[in-house]
Amino acid sequence: MIKIEIILLANNVVFPWQNLQNSESLNYLELNKLFATQSIAEHGLGFLINIWEVKGKEDSSNYKLLKKIIFDTGSTNLSFLHNLDVRGYPLYDVDTIVLSHWHYDHTGGLYKVLERIENQVDIISHDYANFERIFNRTKEIQNQDLIGKKRKDIIPLLQSSKIVNQEPINLEKIDYLNGNLIFSKEQIEIFKKDDLRIVISGEIPRKNKEEDFNNFLFIHNGLISLDKIWDDKCIIIENSDKIIILNGCCHSGIINTLNYVKTLTNKPISHIIGGFHMVSAINDRIKKTIEFFNKLQIEKIDLFPIHCSGQSFIDAIEKAKIPGIRAFNISVGTIFNFFTNI
Repeated sequence: MIKIEIILLANNVVFPWQNLQNSESLNYLELNKLFATQSIAEHGLGFLINIWEVKGKEDSSNYKLLKKIIFDTGSTNLSFLHNLDVRGYPLYDVDTIVLSHWHYDHTGGLYKVLERIENQVDIISHDYANFERIFNRTKEIQNQDLIGKKRKDIIPLLQSSKIVNQEPINLEKIDYLNGNLIFSKEQIEIFKKDDLRIVISGEIPRKNKEEDFNNFLFIHNGLISLDKIWDDKCIIIENSDKIIILNGCCHSGIINTLNYVKTLTNKPISHIIGGFHMVSAINDRIKKTIEFFNKLQIEKIDLFPIHCSGQSFIDAIEKAKIPGIRAFNISVGTIFNFFTNI
């Protein structure tokens, strides 16, 4: 038997009294109230994923660690590491770090995390991590006013924090900290045993017009340009009869993402966990997304739209009462436990 343990260590909210295991009969969840109380939240996302070989659900003494993965490292306030330390989880034996995309709220703890890992660790990213990202923080300035400008033209705006930047990944620092950086635009299989397979998505095709966007910027060839965030990726956990999807921010759009996953496998999707990036979505986009889920005609799927997803999207899912589909916001410290080969 294999146990897939997914631990949410960075997210925007902490709910110490949340008890979805009992109140919603989600028996694959657990949350320790004491640990949650000691945890901190910030705008960011990060997971620790342990793959265990076990002889029985209750026989933890016979657990053998097969794979240890970090998916995103939280934001710059290092909540990922704080919450990790609250639980006493070690990182020395992590063998793979996956970065959903090069945005500060998903990569803020990267270098500090690397300091704790004893052996060389693979870091799977996209080469867009080599670009400086630009975030407009004021309604006074339109993105169209910035496109085509050089970096020196926006220095006063950076100094006033009307615009925030994120530096490219530091290749020398990664090398010094014993990271093996793997840039890829294609799918990468990072684990396979028996019926369990874990795949990192490649670039996700953008075919659904409702999920197009033009509100992100980066510096390309010396000029500020529109950023389509092609580095956005998800983790696909496939076992004998179902698919679990972990999102970072889902900048590609949840419809595009699910259509992409369906080209890889015809197995049903049972859980989607992570960002849906719907917090600023207009009503029409939320409506079209609800319609998409309604047409999936699946028996059951549990959604966990967290981080950048927005409460309005969760409320819309609940209001729609789509048969078999439920949506929940969850606390930092929530643990998902899935078993295969039962």
